[in-house]
Amino acid sequence: MNIQETLENYNSMKARISIIQADIEKINNEIIDIQGAQLDGLPKATGYVGSSLENQVIKKQERIENKERTIKELKSKIDIVEKLVKTLKKTNQDIIEMRYYMKMSIEQIATQKDRTYNTIAKIIQKSITKMQKEYDQNEKS
Repeated sequence: MNIQETLENYNSMKARISIIQADIEKINNEIIDIQGAQLDGLPKATGYVGSSLENQVIKKQERIENKERTIKELKSKIDIVEKLVKTLKKTNQDIIEMRYYMKMSIEQIATQKDRTYNTIAKIIQKSITKMQKEYDQNEKS
């Protein structure tokens, strides 16, 4: 996993999780509608009609499972990055959070932290390098 890429996509990954969760809710509602169609009290034709509805439910459940798997993968990446950020010194944590979680520019961070642009840029790069190294070492073991 590329730590910098994950940090850069942090907010979009969180948004994607919300969107996928909404999709899952919609699909669950569709399943309820399909199941309700089977319970409307009218006589049902045998064979194809019943299995067609069952197949629709199965396909929708498979879509839900795939979406849940995607959410799990995204949450795992986010969790890893958040834990790696917590391994940094407090000042570096703040700068990484401002840059990637709050989407502040390096200039804004430099002004707020009363540091130069180059200092902030170096802190960010060194922090990312440290986190990537930590991640890579943990992956090997």
